[in-house]
Amino acid sequence: MAPLTDLLPAATIPKTMLAARIVPGNDRLVLDKAYPIRDLKDNEVLLKMAAAGVCHSDATLLTGVTLDTRSYVMGHEASGVVVKLGSNVDNKDIHIGKLYSVLAGDSGTHGLKGIPVVFNSLGVGNDGAYAEYFIARFDLLVPVLNMVSRPVSRALAAIASDAGVTAYHAIQHAAQVKKGDKVLIFGIGGLGHLAVQYAKHFGATGKFLLDSISVYVCDFKAAARNLALELGATEAFDWIQLNTKLTAGFTVDTTIDFIASNQSFTAAMGALRPNDVNFPSSPTLVLVGANPENLVFNSLDIVSSGVQIHGNTYGPRSALVAVLDLFAKGIVRGHVHEEPLENVNKVIDEPRSSEILGRKVVVAHE
Repeated sequence: MAPLTDLLPAATIPKTMLAARIVPGNDRLVLDKAYPIRDLKDNEVLLKMAAAGVCHSDATLLTGVTLDTRSYVMGHEASGVVVKLGSNVDNKDIHIGKLYSVLAGDSGTHGLKGIPVVFNSLGVGNDGAYAEYFIARFDLLVPVLNMVSRPVSRALAAIASDAGVTAYHAIQHAAQVKKGDKVLIFGIGGLGHLAVQYAKHFGATGKFLLDSISVYVCDFKAAARNLALELGATEAFDWIQLNTKLTAGFTVDTTIDFIASNQSFTAAMGALRPNDVNFPSSPTLVLVGANPENLVFNSLDIVSSGVQIHGNTYGPRSALVAVLDLFAKGIVRGHVHEEPLENVNKVIDEPRSSEILGRKVVVAHE
């Protein structure tokens, strides 16, 4: 990472910037080299983009599945250096020149015009961080360098805000993984490789459990399975291997599904359903992946098996604080690589074709 001083802007903030916008009818982002930097509202800050994570949900949004007709700058997973404060932002709370991770989810309880709040947040409905500068509400900023024992890189600070928080919240709160549980994770990508580490060591007690949790993973990519094993997974399966295990009576207490396809959902239900060999006492299925497929299940199957199905998106500020601390202490490792902002379409093509191992972020010129 470049020294923090190298990330600071010139004395005069430009009027326009390079930005990557979603435009309805296009399956790729439109690069605008002269996108205007708007004036700040009272409760907002302007940040120079340090890093912005590329998420599979960005590729999903570009398919038009949400039927959203708005055009906006994408990029919901971000870190940035503050360069300007809105009139109601106290410079004792938010410091110009400091690096912050920006909480992806809006803290409001209601969306606009009946739209879920997630579709009115940074980079999803509102202009985001696939740009040289971006604007965020001050209360969504969490300090990075001055809150931990050693610096967290700009790339880790970015992925903490979504991949880190969402995976953490799925393990800690949605699934409430506890000592002695067996957990099966589908999809070892940007979120899944972090979830392996959370589940392996960090149960719902909030304390590290010293390998008391068995973590199994399923991914069709050999490299992803190997990464999961390197990060502490108990066993890693491809789809055929998992089917063989399920046929033999393999069950788990919890499944975390970062794919959310019919294939993964069916396999998850199979792993949670009681059989002659095992009987999970409180089976839980957590859906995290964003997928346009319709998932099919039988209500009698759900009721009789006792499977609890939970959806999970983002997480609270406290989760981001915890994730940054885990990164800083080296307890959780992020597998992340950087690419120039100009390459954002190339990078988005990689999750479309399942080529990314871990997470990629885009960075602006320094």
